[in-house]
Amino acid sequence: MKWFGGQSIPPGEDLINAGAMGDLPLVRKLLAANTNVNATIGDGVTTLMLASAKGYQEVVQALVDAKADVNAKTRGGSTALMAASRKGHLRVVRTLVDAKAEVNAVADDGFTPLLAAAQEGHHEVAQALVDAGANINAKANDGFTALLLAALKGHQEVARTLIHVNADVHTKVHDGLTSLLVALLNGHQEVARMLLGSKVDVNAKKDNGTTPLMVASQNGYHELVQGLLAAEADVNAKRNDGVTALIMASQDGHRDVVQALLAANADVNATVPGGATALMMASKNGHQAVVQLLLAAKADVNAKTDDGVTALMMASEDGDPGVVRALLDAKADVNARAGAGGGGVTALIMASQEGHQEVVRALLHAKADVNAKTVDGATALMMALQEGHHGVVQLLKNGG
Repeated sequence: MKWFGGQSIPPGEDLINAGAMGDLPLVRKLLAANTNVNATIGDGVTTLMLASAKGYQEVVQALVDAKADVNAKTRGGSTALMAASRKGHLRVVRTLVDAKAEVNAVADDGFTPLLAAAQEGHHEVAQALVDAGANINAKANDGFTALLLAALKGHQEVARTLIHVNADVHTKVHDGLTSLLVALLNGHQEVARMLLGSKVDVNAKKDNGTTPLMVASQNGYHELVQGLLAAEADVNAKRNDGVTALIMASQDGHRDVVQALLAANADVNATVPGGATALMMASKNGHQAVVQLLLAAKADVNAKTDDGVTALMMASEDGDPGVVRALLDAKADVNARAGAGGGGVTALIMASQEGHQEVVRALLHAKADVNAKTVDGATALMMALQEGHHGVVQLLKNGG
């Protein structure tokens, strides 16, 4: 048969086989015959480790009573308590703890029994280990603590247990990730809510400048956004590339989040390098409700990127007539022309090239210049003809 490391148990290892199978009568018989209780196979695996991993509590007790070494380690540093903790065998964990198993033993990868339990979501085991004196802030070699692992996996009850005993909520791992950021980035909203109630630093950033508010905003977590703002999250913090929470929420069309951010005085005209704004991102992606909110908050409808591209041009290329009309109603310059970097295009040229008839009609109604040219001398009509958009061609020829 196989032991938990995946290696076959050699013939003749009667006690190890009996322990791995949970055969209590045979275990007792072999122990009475003075069989070596601490014999090992493979990488140093003992009968106690195998029985612990399988959850055979009575076998574990018999081995402990026969003076099995409860702190024996495999070559990788694993112990019986780690095996039982990882598998969630609470009765075995308690038996081993009572037998003085080292609750803070560390494997070669830095894992402790508590880290193993937290990773797998065994909250009762985690509580038993904490009660036995486990180091709640121990770190694995990769820097993860039990709380960070619970946040990563979304193990709510483990997180609640650790927060209740004041586990360090500020610890960071690679890239500057905190437990709150880890929970948000992995979609574990309930764990994030717990952390919010534990005086976590809501403005702690990843190395690239990402904040919890940005992640919540991008994912549309409205209630968490409100909670973060109530906890004084910096609404205008910028990622290293200049992106703000408002730009993220606008790009993905999260209307309620955008509304909450604007109510918290988010800078509606903040730009990323290159000049793009929240209004441009919402317009580009066809989010009419967000566009209207941003316009009502005094977003600059005629702001341009470094290449001279406007929100109206982006919306015209995307082809959402509702967004285009909203921008036109807000006095967007229908004849704004991109710079050389943008090819000198206009909104009408872009809509014509993409074949968006309703957008072309709206632009023409707003007096778009049908004869405007790109830097290469192409007009809207030329673009429509080139792309075979016959309906647009007729609109242009008829002036709408």
